[in-house]
Amino acid sequence: MEQSNVYEPVVWDNGSESAPPMTSFDPLKRSDIEITVSDPQKHGDGGTGFVTYLVTSKYQNGLYNVRRRFQDFVQLFQMLLETQPSCIIPPMPDKHRMEYFTGDRFSIEFLEKRRQSLQSFLHRIARHPVLQHCDALTQFLQIEQISSAQLFSKRESKVLENLSEALINAFVKVKRPDERFIEVKESVTKFEQNLLNIEKLHTKLLKIENDLFTDFSDLGGSLVSFGMMETQITEPLNAFGTRLPNYAQYFKDKSETEDMDYISNLREYTQYCLSVKDLLKLRDQKQMDHEELQSWLQNHHSDRERTLSTGKSPGFAGFIKDKINDFKGVDPEKARQDRLGKLENKIEELQAAVEQSQTTSKAFSDQTLLEVQYFNEFKHQDFKSSLRDFADTQLEFHQQGLKFWDNVGPILDMIRLE
Repeated sequence: MEQSNVYEPVVWDNGSESAPPMTSFDPLKRSDIEITVSDPQKHGDGGTGFVTYLVTSKYQNGLYNVRRRFQDFVQLFQMLLETQPSCIIPPMPDKHRMEYFTGDRFSIEFLEKRRQSLQSFLHRIARHPVLQHCDALTQFLQIEQISSAQLFSKRESKVLENLSEALINAFVKVKRPDERFIEVKESVTKFEQNLLNIEKLHTKLLKIENDLFTDFSDLGGSLVSFGMMETQITEPLNAFGTRLPNYAQYFKDKSETEDMDYISNLREYTQYCLSVKDLLKLRDQKQMDHEELQSWLQNHHSDRERTLSTGKSPGFAGFIKDKINDFKGVDPEKARQDRLGKLENKIEELQAAVEQSQTTSKAFSDQTLLEVQYFNEFKHQDFKSSLRDFADTQLEFHQQGLKFWDNVGPILDMIRLE
């Protein structure tokens, strides 16, 4: 069914979102959804103005068109973070990233870069074997009007909960680090640093190419002026000078294409690496929860053995409690049996919690390894495509240059000084 493309404010309904299934998928399997982001339209003026994009999604059983503004994409991203904690969520393009544009945020250049980034974001979600089936994505692609009230009320409580966990575990480390995830973290960190280095070097090259665009444009104007003073060679100099801006444009087109495609991909994958690291931190947290419960269980076992052997309560607090009981005339044997009963109940409770936490930690670790596998497969696909496009850009540039100088050669041969 084809839907209307009239923009309506997005209102999310996330009440039915369920936890992600921890199962195996083929990461190279083609997505059942084809998504395009197109037709940016401005709404309003001044500081209250905003842009919407036409999001077209093609399923096997229908076609949907909805209009979405940038903040709607942000809400989708936040929803996925909230409901799919065991997945590596593709990064959102930064709303305030200055690399997008040099001037008006409603300019054609800015809107095209934003459109490409948003389309890439949706493509990466749609190809993910878990995320492509999320209710959040289905709502985003198919429903014009959905409410965000539940989303943000839920996120507020989660933010406080996560903050409290972060404070509690600020100085807690994994006691038995898993070498598999140490290796993953080191690999991702190295990859991230390589991306930053390549971006830095290529940004310098783009600046040189932009300077060459300016220099060749200026040279063309200078040659035309020079030809006006040298009447014997006016015609060839004028012909050469008027053509040089075309050659200069090749440099500009090349740098803009590389910035739009190649450099943007580097920056997006730098953010992607942070998403991988976030998932690794969450996996460590699951392991630390399990280890902490194991420690508590061991302490309670020790307390029970001490109580059985000495009849006294463990620790300084236990010593004080025993003294108070003696002062009150409490039967020591009865107090000992009460302590043992409470310890047995607590040990039974902790044993169940340890088993559950072990199951959760193992399942989360397995899913994390699967997510890393997806990330690596997607990375190989994306960079293979990006480098192929980069090579095509270089080839086209040099072919244009070769054709230009072949055409200019006869003109320069016309210069004869007597």
